[in-house]
Amino acid sequence: MHFSNIFLSVAAFAACITPVFSAPVAEPSMETSLVKRTFAAPAEKCYADVKKKCDDITAKIDANVDAKIDADVAVAIIADIQVIVDLIAKLGVDLTATAKVGGFAAADVKACATAVIAIVNLCASVLVKVHASLLAKVSVTVFAAVLVKLGASVKVLIDLLISVCLGSVGGLLAIDLLLLVDLVAKLTACLSVFVSACLALGVAL
Repeated sequence: MHFSNIFLSVAAFAACITPVFSAPVAEPSMETSLVKRTFAAPAEKCYADVKKKCDDITAKIDANVDAKIDADVAVAIIADIQVIVDLIAKLGVDLTATAKVGGFAAADVKACATAVIAIVNLCASVLVKVHASLLAKVSVTVFAAVLVKLGASVKVLIDLLISVCLGSVGGLLAIDLLLLVDLVAKLTACLSVFVSACLALGVAL
């Protein structure tokens, strides 16, 4: 599913059911829950790992001269982004396999979606910092290949979570329309921010 098609299908879904109210996206909660978290747990673990790599990227930038990205720092950042790609790709594979089993509680799906949204927002935020910190002599094109991979891995996650919310896969145990519409809206919003961050670095997804 292309990114533009996601936006269209989500808009149609939301319009048919109920108005969507946007809200700030919080970091995923790590609170213990009585709900079995087969869907959320790996996403929350991935969030912690991605955050560490994003913090590493920020530290590399801030430690360099004038907090700018030269060619050497760019190479190091590309390697860090590739680690993030691998983490997100693995999460996509794991969640896809879990989704085939199905039978999720709405709270489990909400916790998973919250973690995925936080992951995508982390990626968008660090890409914005990268763009703002590039020296003029460092071309944004050096990031193109790894950003295409990152975009593809993010797309898998967003597609999957939206499909679960729409009922296409996963077999939710109970349907909470207001919750699902809200999650779909938030997933779509974070994707839009991520796409914009990639576009600023010369990569159209």
